[in-house]
Amino acid sequence: MKVFIGFGYNENDKWIEHLVIPLVEALGCEVVTGEEMQGERLSDGVIERISDSDACIGFLTKRGKKPNPDGTFSTHRWVIEELTTALNKGKPVYEIREKGIDAQKGIIGDRQRLDFEETPKVLLEVVKFVMKEKNKLSTKIFMLLPPEILSDIRPHLANGDMTCAYRFMYKTKYYEPEATILERFQGGYGIIIKKIPSEDALIEIKIKGPNRLSWSSGFVSVGLINVNIQKD
Repeated sequence: MKVFIGFGYNENDKWIEHLVIPLVEALGCEVVTGEEMQGERLSDGVIERISDSDACIGFLTKRGKKPNPDGTFSTHRWVIEELTTALNKGKPVYEIREKGIDAQKGIIGDRQRLDFEETPKVLLEVVKFVMKEKNKLSTKIFMLLPPEILSDIRPHLANGDMTCAYRFMYKTKYYEPEATILERFQGGYGIIIKKIPSEDALIEIKIKGPNRLSWSSGFVSVGLINVNIQKD
């Protein structure tokens, strides 16, 4: 899993570089960061790093030692831009905001956010967020049954006119279908699925061939190993 971490490039934020980044790496993740902005626009390189990441954590910390006239502090504009870019790219985002920051300088909307004063709490919440997102990216192999159905499908595989996709349903939410392919494994055919939203989710597998031929599993538990499909 690749995690983009946005933060301020100053002495006050050194703890993020020294504590948070090594912690996320110790959880088995690759960490990428942005570069200090000279203006209001992110560089193409930073946007590309965010696009290539699986999740984004942004630290909105106090910028400068003097508060604004209203007693609040400004924060780092480029971190806001990084978080906004990640949201626009559909990435899971965790906004971590230091208490005392101008309330208008955060990410608009009902997003996952932590207001903090103490570093230990931040480290704990970062671990929770990263592990939750890692679990979403877990992969699994489903073996397809019964053999006689696969015998009907097998001739079309060699011709390349067969498509396969799956979609999840979790807490009444239907996820967008994800394309996959039928793989030959020892003992038969199966598919590899990714980004399981929860162990309690359901999955539906659909296979389509030529001349409107199709097979499907209906929604079944992601906890299964073998999945039966039938002709539609």
